Amino acid sequence: MDNIIVMRSEDLRVRVSPRFGTVLDGYHRNGRPFLRPFAGQGASFAPTDTACFPMVPFSNRVGGNAFAYEGREYSFEPNDASPFYLHGEGWLSDWTVTESASDAIVLTLRRTDDARSPYAYEATQRLTLDGSRMTMRLEVENRARHAMPFGLGFHPYFPRTPQMTLQASARSWWTEDDYHVPDRNEPLPDTVDFSKARQLPHYGLNNCFEGWDRFAALNWPENGLLATIEADSVFSRYMLFSPPPDFAFLCFEPMSHTANGFHHPNFGGLIKLAPGESMSGEMRITVGEIS
Repeated sequence: MDNIIVMRSEDLRVRVSPRFGTVLDGYHRNGRPFLRPFAGQGASFAPTDTACFPMVPFSNRVGGNAFAYEGREYSFEPNDASPFYLHGEGWLSDWTVTESASDAIVLTLRRTDDARSPYAYEATQRLTLDGSRMTMRLEVENRARHAMPFGLGFHPYFPRTPQMTLQASARSWWTEDDYHVPDRNEPLPDTVDFSKARQLPHYGLNNCFEGWDRFAALNWPENGLLATIEADSVFSRYMLFSPPPDFAFLCFEPMSHTANGFHHPNFGGLIKLAPGESMSGEMRITVGEIS
């Protein structure tokens, strides 16, 4: 593939592509993946074939592909196989490499509003490696003519192995309706209470968890690896996505707002940005070996 940037530190190797602003894969020095191995075929790949893509200017779906904000009506054209406008535009756009070093890269995206989406903004990703830590920072500035509700998220894919455990405390979760839109906010069932490390349930997951303490740990005994995730305070929720039947991966997605926040009280944590204002958030993944 063309335009692939390889980042290295003493402990990690990560490949990045400006196509969709994606992390293609990530490996520990022991040769084992801490991010899902790249699933694409050569230069032709989708963001869902990669190990991580950015979610900007919001995450997840918008019910009805429309919302009202400060007296104005906005709408979207579907951009996914489902009838929804999903994850904003960042994950389906080509980004520009503005800085690159052996252990760091900066990607930017400038977007103007059009018939598909009313959002106009400039987004920046900064990815760095330092020893056993990978840091991912995402920032967005509103370039629209009016104030708009913004959100951020990361969509990393992690390997899912039979003995894998997850720890990620939360207060509650959202069930989903037939269109994969959050339906009801409920107390956590025991099977998805990850306040202590435990294996994942044997059914599909596609749920938003509220009240995250911004720390998570993924343990792969088969691979001899442990990854911890720490996130800035803006990321107060996470999504868990792991579809059947093979359960080959788990997506653990730090998000700044509730899925479909456009239709929740206080916009579900979406942040009002006036023209020229910005918001940002950082996620850090630290990888270590276990015996």
